[in-house]
Amino acid sequence: MTDFIRIPSNPIPDGAKTFMFAAPDGAKLRGAFFPVADARGTIVLEPGWAEFIEKYFETIGRLHARKFNVAMMDWRGQGLSDRESAREAKWKNYFHILREDLRHFTEAHVKPRFGAPMMLMTHSMGGMPALMLLADGYDGFERALLCAPMTRLFAGPANAVFTAVSAITSAIGLGAAPVTSKEDDSKAFEGNILTSDPARHERFRQLQLAEPSAANAAPTFGWVHAATKTSKEMHQPGFFDNLQIPVRIITAGEEKLIDGGDHATIAANSDRIERVIIPGALHEIMMERDEVQEPYWKAFDTFVATG
Repeated sequence: MTDFIRIPSNPIPDGAKTFMFAAPDGAKLRGAFFPVADARGTIVLEPGWAEFIEKYFETIGRLHARKFNVAMMDWRGQGLSDRESAREAKWKNYFHILREDLRHFTEAHVKPRFGAPMMLMTHSMGGMPALMLLADGYDGFERALLCAPMTRLFAGPANAVFTAVSAITSAIGLGAAPVTSKEDDSKAFEGNILTSDPARHERFRQLQLAEPSAANAAPTFGWVHAATKTSKEMHQPGFFDNLQIPVRIITAGEEKLIDGGDHATIAANSDRIERVIIPGALHEIMMERDEVQEPYWKAFDTFVATG
């Protein structure tokens, strides 16, 4: 698909262009460029699980107002990027592959198109391959702002339980089985744990209805296994020893989806990582009510100003 998913409540930013490109292994991934006049730099913005480019048009508008070009891609296995190549990887080395997809997108496509300085900005699941890339010593970005990064899926004893169960189910060939058969909670506003803003919640629901092939079903045991395995790697001593750039982790004050408390553990592992908590925010901070988002954008502006 070489056009954007369109709904009336989600205007496409001026000058936007979407395109398909080949990953290093040949998988077809979808990218998008959002230029702005007189840019002061470029943001590579990467979404979370089950999200896709169009969900972030409003966020892109906020970044354009700050004079940043924006580049995005749909992660492999999500949105309108290739899904077939992700299926086996999801219970093997999925997040390592995403790390290399991000590296390739930035080096082969974003840098030839947009000028420096480059900054990385992610949400939720997008924070995991981002941290892996940065921990690898990659310095292609000047700094990174990670919104509610998925560094550990579950808090407390549940993490050990799901780690064990997902490993067993994947080992016996059931990695493709969904973790739950229940209807995706994100489709109903009442009781959702993602955002307290009904209009922004509904807008993403309408985007999913407009292009069902871009939506995701429930996560699989294989995906959980890959996530918990990568999280364990991330918590090994010395994992961040090669980190080259400043990283600011933003934690939702009312986080109920991932283990937000783990962000403190990650931040303690490197003097290049700092943590900011946004009071009253649910998991999707950039999709929250304006008054809840305000401290997030203040944290963004102060972080950029230190560069």
